[in-house]
Order: sequence, then C-alpha cells, then structure tokens
Amino acid sequence: MSLGKGDAQKNLESMEMLAKGPKGAKGEQGTQGERGERGLSRIQGRAVVVLFLISALLGGGSLLWTAHAISGNNRKFCDVITSIAPVARPADPRADPSREAAYEEYERFARLGRSLGC
Repeated sequence: MSLGKGDAQKNLESMEMLAKGPKGAKGEQGTQGERGERGLSRIQGRAVVVLFLISALLGGGSLLWTAHAISGNNRKFCDVITSIAPVARPADPRADPSREAAYEEYERFARLGRSLGC
C-alpha cells in the first residue's frame, strides 16, 4: 500500500480505514454479544454526583452569607446616616462656601439613606 501514488479516492479511503479501523456489522454488540461497559463504575458515578452537590451547596451558602453580610452593613450605614445632624442651607452661599459644601454633603448622605430605605 503506497500512499501518494495512484488514485486519490483510493488513497483517501485507505487513510480513512487506517484511522477508523475495521468496520463491524450493523447491530453488532461486541465479541460475545454483551452490551458495552459503563464509562465509570457506580461508586465513581456517585462520587461525581456527591462532589457536584457539595460544590453547589457551598456556592449557595456563600451567596446567602454574602447577602446577609451586606444587609448587616446596610443597617450599620443607616445608623450612621440617621445620626448625622441636619445641616441648614446657608442664606448666601457665596458669603460662606464652606457651609454650602457641608450642606451639599449632607444632602448626598440623605439621598443615599433614602435610597437604602433608612
């Protein structure tokens, strides 16, 4: 069998036969008529399922703990925001720009508190 010489179709078919191996008869089940073997044993299959469940439970627990920690931080932040003394808007912002800046900062905190539901 010399590749590269002769009919291209025959060369292609012979290369396919080398790659695939001999073709069995249609419906052939194996050498002794048995069905194919499982890829994993039963205990290995169960181990894969258990490991998947463990990782899913840990991932879900992590999400729940994160949500709990964030809501706790929001409550602490609400306590801080509500304890801030209100700042009155200055009558003439040009006369005292520092009071205007303090008022704007207070307004930002108040808006943030309202958005968090404080």
